[in-house]
Amino acid sequence: MPIATVFIFSRKVHKVKVKVTIESTIENLDANGLMDGDAEKSSTTVNGIYHYLGGDATLSYNETGEGGRSLSEIEYRFDAVRVRRSGAIESELYFKEGESHSSVYSIPPYRFDATVSAKRVRAELTESGGNIDLLYTMKIGGAEKRARMKIWIFQPLNQN
Repeated sequence: MPIATVFIFSRKVHKVKVKVTIESTIENLDANGLMDGDAEKSSTTVNGIYHYLGGDATLSYNETGEGGRSLSEIEYRFDAVRVRRSGAIESELYFKEGESHSSVYSIPPYRFDATVSAKRVRAELTESGGNIDLLYTMKIGGAEKRARMKIWIFQPLNQN
């Protein structure tokens, strides 16, 4: 059950509390593009707020990591994903299949130039949640990495 409903241009926007699970795998690559060392894997589950309107979606949630607390916002629009983080980590990464985008990734006091090249962007989203699957390479601070991020969005049984 939505915690709020807003009408925009006669279309209903659903805003719901959700559980979010984010899994990521990051592999360092050598100069030949081959895996160099062990893969870094992580998984976290957090509470968030999910907005859905006609195939487009926005998800926001807070995370606490090594550097402190960060607010993350993930937007899915027109077959592309934008991931913004603010707080202990400052970044804005854009994923559109077949395209590369430059950005800055900052974990104070460090700041790195970053380029993301999306190999695959998939999303199955509805009013009640769904999933986003990103496969990409990233050059950050001169190092190249291959990564996959999977995001699952689901409503808890109790919507209070």
